[in-house]
Amino acid sequence: MSRRHHPHRRGRGLEQRQARRDELLDAAVAALRRHGAGASMDQLAGEGGVTKPILYRHFGDRDGLVQAVADRFARELMESLRAGLRASTEPRDLLHATIDAYLAFVERDPEVYRFLVRQAFATRSSDELGGFVGEIAREITVVIGEQLHQAGADTGGAEAWAHGMVGMVHMAGDWWLDRRTMPRSRLVAYLVDLLWDGLGSLRTQPEDET
Repeated sequence: MSRRHHPHRRGRGLEQRQARRDELLDAAVAALRRHGAGASMDQLAGEGGVTKPILYRHFGDRDGLVQAVADRFARELMESLRAGLRASTEPRDLLHATIDAYLAFVERDPEVYRFLVRQAFATRSSDELGGFVGEIAREITVVIGEQLHQAGADTGGAEAWAHGMVGMVHMAGDWWLDRRTMPRSRLVAYLVDLLWDGLGSLRTQPEDET
């Protein structure tokens, strides 16, 4: 007679495997923070006390590990963004909260951010990151659309504006991470001013004729 696996045993086995996977992911993230974005797979595995083949057994390959890191931090960042969107009601405050949440993530975990952006884009995980950026844009599209609707304005530009805003903040954050020429609060203020008032506000106002 063939042996049948009890469903509860299978469930416990899956839970244990997921718990072990989470532990190895924690260790990989810790290795990135310790060794930097260029950490080798051997270093990522060693942080968890395993060999590279065992790490691959849980994540498939390097791309699988990159995607797992991206998934984790995408969830955390989206929670921060949504919290900011829920807490703010004034349009300018919404804009400020969203930009600050994204840049706070960059500042809090710079090596993880570098790993995701600069290495993951060279792999299949670039699709995952691109999808994540698109998800942020979709969240912001909804908010902009609601604000425009409430103001009785044309909502047709909401999606284009959201994607443009996300792209600008993403690129500015990448630049800022390398240069650090100003504190985060200053960068947020600059970006909010640009998005809120536009470049037209920088024109020199003509002096009053006397």
